[in-house]
Amino acid sequence: MKILVVDDEPHIRELCQRLLTGEGHEVQTAPTGADALGRLSEGWDLVLTDLTMPGGVDGIRLVREVHGRGNADVIVMTAYPEINVVIDALREGAYDFLIKPYNRETLFRTVSRCAEKRKLSIQLSREKALRQELETAYSELVKLKRINDTFGHFVSPPVVRYLAEHPALYHDRVSERVTATILFVDVRQFTPFAVSVAPEYALETLNRIFEGVVEAVNAEGGILNKFMGDGALALFGAPVPMENHARAAARAALRARDHVERLAGERRDKGQEVLRMGIGINTGSVVAGTLGGIERMEYTVIGTSVNLAARLEEIALPGQILLGPDTAKALGEGFELRSHPERILAGLPGAIPITELVKGPEITLKDSPETPLSASVD
Repeated sequence: MKILVVDDEPHIRELCQRLLTGEGHEVQTAPTGADALGRLSEGWDLVLTDLTMPGGVDGIRLVREVHGRGNADVIVMTAYPEINVVIDALREGAYDFLIKPYNRETLFRTVSRCAEKRKLSIQLSREKALRQELETAYSELVKLKRINDTFGHFVSPPVVRYLAEHPALYHDRVSERVTATILFVDVRQFTPFAVSVAPEYALETLNRIFEGVVEAVNAEGGILNKFMGDGALALFGAPVPMENHARAAARAALRARDHVERLAGERRDKGQEVLRMGIGINTGSVVAGTLGGIERMEYTVIGTSVNLAARLEEIALPGQILLGPDTAKALGEGFELRSHPERILAGLPGAIPITELVKGPEITLKDSPETPLSASVD
């Protein structure tokens, strides 16, 4: 410890300095309380001071000044241990007291006890600071988790995790080319329906439909990337790689259609307007990355393969699932498909072979009418 010995008796100062220096302490001395006051800013750990000293600054005042200016401890020494004086010193903040004359063992024991107390106090302060840091960090983690959980309701959690693991996509807006399957869904005739009912009821109805769509996509490992009014876009194979993403998208489409058809049947039985869904799916190469500015951006995919999926959804009749040629080829056994004539689709070169997905493994559509293909866009 760094110790200041304050006493008007030279032999006391010299003795304390010699003994405590021998114990490894850094010790300096001051002959009066006034001299000690001028040196309190030197960063002492312990002030060992006499109670009665000349010069107008006694030990009681020195205790008070030391206690008020910093965190040094004070041990008072006195040859006249009047209980009231000792109590006053302790009340002002003194750590302990020594009665003169004292032997070296008493001095060492008192100073050592003070040193251990300071060491423990430092440890406790560090533990308190560490505990505060941990509590702050935990609070931040809880806050971040709450934000992440909340954000995950608006942006798919897999997208959140993927962007967290690939920060360059956010900071540098790096894109990547991947092969994925894109699924577009749209609720047919929702616009005129929404005009004819209260907005609250229209939103409730749309939520019931999309609940099943989200469950279907999640069940097959896809990502509901975004809602677009009464439509939605789901991704399979991006941003999270997936084997057999075309088959997963097809199964998800069948699940979603089955859900919407059940809701349509319920509405029909109640004499309510029936709402059904058209779905378009396409597999191919896309560019995946973040779109927008630093303050507002979203993960998305772009490319001709995306455009084809969107066009297929546009021409799908209510209850139909239309596939692009690469998706149809990738499905393999277990899916019932129906071929349709090639079509010229807006913005796409050449005639496009179109295939309808009728049913799949363990997923059977109750009503799959033989209907000609025609545009159905509200």
